[in-house]
Amino acid sequence: MKKIVLTILTAAAALGFSEEPVIAPTPLPDLKPVLQEKELPKQGFFYVRFSTAERDLAHVGPILPGLGIGYRRLAGDGAADISINGIGRAERKNGQIFWTAPKASYMRYLQPNSEKSFYAGGGLSWGGISSKSHNFIGLIPSATIGYEFLHRTAFLGFAEFNISQPAIAVYHDGIFPGPIAELSMGVGF
Repeated sequence: MKKIVLTILTAAAALGFSEEPVIAPTPLPDLKPVLQEKELPKQGFFYVRFSTAERDLAHVGPILPGLGIGYRRLAGDGAADISINGIGRAERKNGQIFWTAPKASYMRYLQPNSEKSFYAGGGLSWGGISSKSHNFIGLIPSATIGYEFLHRTAFLGFAEFNISQPAIAVYHDGIFPGPIAELSMGVGF
């Protein structure tokens, strides 16, 4: 009987009851997906916009070049945008100037979590139109549709179409201006 007890104790000591416990290493969880989820895209962009506009859809005329600067801040499924824009050319007989300073807009993205997305929105600006047939200074509402590419990266690119209609005049002279169509391309950083 002593031999059986001694054999069992020797086997138990050899299998797991030694002085130093044996600990099996456990693998660490993969933290890469957690870290990638925490990385947020850039939330705001300064941009430069190059545009061209039909000066008055009610009275067809030449297409005018334009330039603008602004800031676009991403907010949930949309973005708030504030900009300063100038379109036109100064000529003695046929010159036309269209400016907005500032123009505040809100755009809603159709695919907010994608790198590329269409968007639509509207805004209101303080601006003016000046030509030989009319002068206007006041509030100008606008509607926007566009496509933003590189939406969730460090840079921003967009193409958009705006329709603006001078509405509430602080100063007005001549015929009331009709809607203005604007096509623009922009790059943000």
